Amino acid sequence: MQRDTTQKPISSPPTVVMRDPRVIPSRQRSWLEERLDLEGLNKKYGRKAFPVHTTFFLGEMTLFSFVILIVTGVYLALLYAPSNAEITVGSDKLPEAYASVQLIESIAVANIFRNVHHWSAHLMIAAMILHALRIFFFGSYRKPRELNWIMGVVLLGVTLVAAFVGYSLPYDSFAVVATGVGFGLAQSIPWVGGIASDLFFGGAFPTLGSIPRLYTIHVLVLPAIIGGLTAAHLLLVIKQKHTQPGYARKLSEPGKVLGVPLMPYQAILAVQLLLFMFGGLFILSALLPVHPLAAYGPPGPGTGDVKADWYLLWVFGFLKLIPSSWKFSVLGGTFGPEFFGGILFPALVFGVMTFAPFVDKTNRRVFKRYEYLEPPRQGPVRLGIGSGVLALIGTNFLAAYYDQLGIPLLAMWAITIIVPVAVGIAAWAIAKGGASSRPYFDPTGIDENLPMSMAEPALRQSVAFQNGE
Repeated sequence: MQRDTTQKPISSPPTVVMRDPRVIPSRQRSWLEERLDLEGLNKKYGRKAFPVHTTFFLGEMTLFSFVILIVTGVYLALLYAPSNAEITVGSDKLPEAYASVQLIESIAVANIFRNVHHWSAHLMIAAMILHALRIFFFGSYRKPRELNWIMGVVLLGVTLVAAFVGYSLPYDSFAVVATGVGFGLAQSIPWVGGIASDLFFGGAFPTLGSIPRLYTIHVLVLPAIIGGLTAAHLLLVIKQKHTQPGYARKLSEPGKVLGVPLMPYQAILAVQLLLFMFGGLFILSALLPVHPLAAYGPPGPGTGDVKADWYLLWVFGFLKLIPSSWKFSVLGGTFGPEFFGGILFPALVFGVMTFAPFVDKTNRRVFKRYEYLEPPRQGPVRLGIGSGVLALIGTNFLAAYYDQLGIPLLAMWAITIIVPVAVGIAAWAIAKGGASSRPYFDPTGIDENLPMSMAEPALRQSVAFQNGE
């Protein structure tokens, strides 16, 4: 037997290919991952840091209140009839909108949803106001966040209008009287009042076109505006980054936000907050239900004087202070007490809020971005003006009841003028007096877009300007 002595080539060891563990094989990736690149989306946006601070949740509470309003509103819309035409219910003739709300009240689940919808609107406005106050008193509306502040002011105004329009939908006596006041205010606008009121209220209120028009505005037009502004507001927050509490300066890297990432930690906190709010509103709605329709009844001549809810009571109170003799005409346009108290006064308040970033002298010629919350005591003028305006709103609440409390009109005017001025001066003096005894905290950060060659001179000029040199 012959033996094969030919030498066989020695085979080389198999090549081991090291695979990047971050690359997921196509067959192992999910159907959505292959099409949407969710991993890339998470890397870009899911790692955005959110500061963990109690007051920073006020903005999220506003957003979640809006979500709850949408959810409960969709459910209520399935049962509500947006018509004030008369129908026969049993032996009674009732407006169809009124009868549909009666039906909602007769269904336990629907009635609790109505109550949750009501209180969620109150919570949204309260959270939005507190959110705005936090931004104002800590100076967070300054560079580069002026545009976002303006969006927030517009959002507050639109939300108040949406809440007012919601008054009309039950179409009981309270709704008709309260909405009628708004119709009169719209008519009081010089030159364009008739056209504006007819367009908004569907004609001379109340007419057959009033409820369908107001319903469309309440459930479609205004929510779309609020949703669009909210989305733009959040996008700017992501783009410009959050302002941070002062302690973050020592712990965070320059230009970075100290906090927890959006996914999963901030998302978990947000879901917990949403569920807590939903549960809390259900408990509140069970303990404090909305006034039943029977408390006022269908529209009729028997309804007495009604007052607006707290978020519009300040306008109602100032309106009561304007004497009926304040009326004159210019070029065919009539300026009356309704215009001064119900249109001009709130317009001035919102106008001052809108232009606050441009009036604030600390926001002019500034070379750096405001990245940290400035202690309110370091802005004596801002603290004084803000405190004075809050005191003015408080005196307007009192003015809504001044006649019932037996306060003379002249004395109420004195309170309305003297108290806000005194509060504003006191707040300014306290902050000014304690400024020298506390170390100064610089709320700005280096602008990352500024060329390094310009950074040092710019910083010197900014510090000199802030020190009044």
